[in-house]
Order: sequence, then structure tokens, then C-alpha cells
Amino acid sequence: MIKQKTLWIFQTGEPLHIDGDEPRPMRAINLANTAVKAGFDVVLWSSAFDHQKKTHRSKEYKVISVTEHLEIRLIPSRGYSKHIGLGRLFDHMHMALNLKNLLREEKEIPDVAYVGYPPIETAFVMERWLKSKKVPALLDVKDLWPSIFVEAFPSFIRPLAKIIFYPYFFMAKSTMRSVDGISSMSNSYIDWCLSFAQKAASPNDIVTRLTSPANKVESEGSFDANNFWENIGVLDNGVGQKVFFVGTFSSAFEFIDVIEAAKELPNCQFILCGHGPDLLKVQMQSNGLKNIVFPGWINRTQLEQLANMSIASLAPYKNVENFILNIPNKIVDSLLLGVPVMSPLSGEVAALIKFNEVGFTYCRNNSLKICIQALIDDTSLQKRMSFNAKSLYEKDFDFDKVYNTLVKHLLCLCKSD
Repeated sequence: MIKQKTLWIFQTGEPLHIDGDEPRPMRAINLANTAVKAGFDVVLWSSAFDHQKKTHRSKEYKVISVTEHLEIRLIPSRGYSKHIGLGRLFDHMHMALNLKNLLREEKEIPDVAYVGYPPIETAFVMERWLKSKKVPALLDVKDLWPSIFVEAFPSFIRPLAKIIFYPYFFMAKSTMRSVDGISSMSNSYIDWCLSFAQKAASPNDIVTRLTSPANKVESEGSFDANNFWENIGVLDNGVGQKVFFVGTFSSAFEFIDVIEAAKELPNCQFILCGHGPDLLKVQMQSNGLKNIVFPGWINRTQLEQLANMSIASLAPYKNVENFILNIPNKIVDSLLLGVPVMSPLSGEVAALIKFNEVGFTYCRNNSLKICIQALIDDTSLQKRMSFNAKSLYEKDFDFDKVYNTLVKHLLCLCKSD
């Protein structure tokens, strides 16, 4: 009998199968599910601390059998209260130390591994252990750590900051050089990793889009969602047009242009959904604007209903290198939902929008108000961009294509028996 291959996935900061409230699947859940379907036994290593909820799933090491072929291992750590801060770095150091101790006792050796990065420290510890056991591994790079640590400082302090963060640079470069290949969301991200680590490209490098499965909304859920939007004053009644944002109100986004556009387009409704540390600030900035609605967090059915009522989605990311080189999930969500996307991002996103005609890149000379007005004035343009968005998703971002390709890639990397 042929032994089933074992895949280790290491991903932190994401929802897990064991989390309640129908967590939105990200890399960890999506890859684990696809790999199990393809015949892998999967061990998913993650943090016992829930990054989204800032609560502990467990205070100690815990192994949870989800199914016969899927196991989750929770690594304990101290936790933290803010997305950005020293507390998070201390948490990651603690988790890396605990991971190192757990791996010392580990008897099982997987056939292949997929290691999430960041955190830097845990990726470094995991990759060193995998290398010592001659286990092939891909590094899944989703953020430009530690470079973004330094960029947060004023330019005259950055040389000093680079010295302070030297251990992180050492660990990051060592990990990237050691792995068998880099997996990331765009070619630009992979190029950045290779340049940063001074490493040659490898046939094992692979672009793996951040994407989600297209869920079919049940009629009962659709009815409930319609009541939800009706109760808060967002109606599909043909009066005015709608644009929307769904996500975490955080330092990743800048809403000033959105608020200015809302002032200039009083007959257009702006529905800004979600929670986050910057929500109160955005609400205060938009005080008095009746055409801006804050529904809070919404579920998938409510999102799809909202998309069907809207002419465009908003992805107001800040123009920083971490996003310029990337195609963030808000862009992919718009393609999946089949709505034109409005974003100020240059780089990969601007090229994707322009080449595929799936929305607008707004800036000082081409304001968000002008972009929205173009869709309001030309319904055929809006329909064409919506069609293009769906077509692009099916061609380059289709969930099954992306994750089946990644699983086949990992199967080819497996250790020989």
C-alpha cells in the first residue's frame, strides 16, 4: 500500500477551521482543504493566539484532529493588543521559542512543507528544522518584513533603525536563501524577495494569488440579506448609485479621497463596511455626510447582495511598497464579485486595472469623484468593466485553478520515499 504524503502548513494570523462565526477562509484553510481533497495528510501549524480577535484559542500547546486527514497544532504565545507595536514582536519571539522547543521533540517528518512568512522568527525556526531533516519547503511571502519596519521611521533615522533590526534582516535573508522556492501573490513580490535575499530565481518559485472560492448564495440567505440592507437604509430601489468598501479600517487604507468624493456626489451612496482601529477616525471625518453608511461587519451573503446593488467597489490602499508590488485581496474580491474596482494604487494593481479595463486608478489629476461619475454617466462602461472583472477572475484568479496548481507544485517537491 502506498503511504499517503504528508504536507505541513505553517500559517499564523489567519482564521482556522476551529474558529467560530464562519471565518473567512484565507491561505491556511484554503490550502489545507485543497490538499486534503488531493490526497495529502495535512498538519496545520498555527498560533494559539487569534490575531483577528486578539484572544487566545488556547494558553498551551494543543493538537486538534479536525478530520482523519487534517490536524491543527496550536503554538502558545503571550498575545498582544495592537496590530502594530512591540507587543506583537514579543509575541512572535515567544511563539518562535515555543516552536523551537516543540520541534526538538518532533518525531514525524513531513514530505513537503509550506511556510508562511511573516512572522520572520517562526519561519526562520521552522525552515532551519526542515532543512536539517532534508524536507523541501516553499516560503509563502505575504508582507515585506522587515523592510517595512525601517520604512516606518523618518528617513534620517532609518540607518539606525536598520542596525536595530539587523537580527530580523539576518533571519529573513537566511530563510529566503534556504527554502527551495518562493511562493507569493505577484511576480513583483517574488522579484523583491530574490533581490532582498540576493538569491537566484528557481523553477520552484510560484505565483499563488490570494483568492477566495465563489460561493453560491441560497435564496433564504438572500432574503435575509435584503432585509438587512433595507433596515439600514441601503435599498436596491434605483434611486442614486452605490459604491462600497468591505474590510478592516486600519493604517493600510486612506479614506480622505473617499470622503471628498462623497461630498461632491450627494446622490451616490457610499457603504463602508467593517470594523477596525481606524473606524472611529473615519466616522468623525465623514460626520454630517448622510450618503455615507457604516453597517459594521457583514457576512458573505450580505456582501454579495451589496455587490449586486453597486456600481463599483473601493480599495483605498495607501501607496506604499508593500501594496504597490502586490495585488491585495480587496482587488481580487472585486474581480470575484464582478464589480469595477476604484483604487489609488500604482504598480501591479494599476497595470492590472488598465490592461484589463476592470476599473479606475484615481489620483490628484483623476479624482475618485471623476471616476465614479464616469460609471454613473455611462452604464455600458460599467457593464463592460463588470464583465471584464468576472472574466479576469476566471482566467487568472479562479480559486480551484490557483490552489490545485499549488498543490500539484507541492506534490512535485515531495521528498522521495
